Amino acid sequence: MARFIGLSQIAANNAAGTRLNITKKLVLWSVLILQLGFIGCIWLLQLSRNQEQQLTETAAARVHFVQQERLQQPQSHKKRCMQRENVNQYQRDFYQLKLSNHSVDYALPAYAELEQQTALWCYAEGTVNQTQQQLLNELDYLLAPPQCSCQSGWHGRDCGQPEIIWRALMTHSRSSRRPLKLREASANRLKRLYYMISLGDWQLINLELLQLQLRTLASVVDYYLIYYYVNASWQHQQQRRLERQLHAQLNGNFVLHACTNRRNCSSANAYAHLRQQLWTQCGMQLAPTDLLLYGDAETVYAPAALKFLKYYAEDVLPLRFRLKHNVYGFYWQHPQRTRLSGVISSLLHLHAAQLNLQRLEQQASHTLGDLNHYGGWSCELCLSPEQLLHMLQTKANVSHVHMPQTARIDATYIQQLMGNGLQLDGSTQLLRMRQQHEKYYAPTTALLQSQEYAQLLVNLYDVDVLNDLQLDEDED
Repeated sequence: MARFIGLSQIAANNAAGTRLNITKKLVLWSVLILQLGFIGCIWLLQLSRNQEQQLTETAAARVHFVQQERLQQPQSHKKRCMQRENVNQYQRDFYQLKLSNHSVDYALPAYAELEQQTALWCYAEGTVNQTQQQLLNELDYLLAPPQCSCQSGWHGRDCGQPEIIWRALMTHSRSSRRPLKLREASANRLKRLYYMISLGDWQLINLELLQLQLRTLASVVDYYLIYYYVNASWQHQQQRRLERQLHAQLNGNFVLHACTNRRNCSSANAYAHLRQQLWTQCGMQLAPTDLLLYGDAETVYAPAALKFLKYYAEDVLPLRFRLKHNVYGFYWQHPQRTRLSGVISSLLHLHAAQLNLQRLEQQASHTLGDLNHYGGWSCELCLSPEQLLHMLQTKANVSHVHMPQTARIDATYIQQLMGNGLQLDGSTQLLRMRQQHEKYYAPTTALLQSQEYAQLLVNLYDVDVLNDLQLDEDED
């Protein structure tokens, strides 16, 4: 009996050991399967992330698209949104001077030592190209705190105020409501500048002048909205050609908008289109402190004033520009000398004008520029004789022009007006401009690349000018 009981216990122990081994194996296999599943999930997530990165790198990021009503957009030019902007160029436009007391042989006062603890940042464009030792030798800590050494026409402790801004600030200081709320320039408080250009009728666009407009502000503006009216029969080939030209010049940071209906080609509709595309393509909203610049096909703005507003202005009430009034080219100036055109403002104030840029321009009560220091250039009628003839024949934008009844209006007649310095009315005598005597003869970009902008710089229909050019070539 005892033997039977012992065998039963042994059998029970063996069965329990077998069940324990099976349980251990199941647990180990379960852990192994979980580990393999976890590794597989990590691998799938990494693969998905790599694919998304490849798509992002190829699809890119800056706004670049064309919308034309009733015309299908070419498939070869996809909409893109890039992140390379001019909004954060502080390290490029400013340089740092760390002051030390090694160059002085007397004890510095307490406030001078405090000044040395804060780095002195100078605006590069407005500062004389001096070494740090030269700058320190000119400082007298007993008389004044240190400041940058400014070039002629630049002002401020860091030499960041161009002449046009300095004069405007002095004028606005006597106003009860100052249009600019300023602060110190900082790399941590930056804003974008959007530039809306209304080109009008496509047939009356000077592409050479448009290229000059864009190239002059290429290092200041972050995004462009260029819109114009065009007949619905305009060919896709011309559209793609203009798009390629803009993409090569602006690296894609533009929105090109073609309207086939004049009633829908308003600044309010164009602005709404810009906001929509920036949000749908980039997921980017316009900030209230960002700046909006509005102009037409004739205006080339001075970049120095715009860059100052980007760095120093916390809030900008609507400001109009006093521009040098040129006619036909930079070689003729209207007898009134200047004209008011264009507007810049913080986006916050655009809503008060019901998103209407023309109304915003009318509300502007202050200006940038005066009779001797211009906010830019307005090149009126800077078109070819053939374009001017087309404008007269179609009565586009010439309701204020009274043509002489006896004259035969053709391209030859317009060339004579351009050569003799007479406006289209045949009676208003223009002022002759000479590059050697004019400080603001033309935008610096045009002067540095004079071969590309020769038709805007040189009067090809003036016999005296052509004779002078021939003499210069013979002397060379």
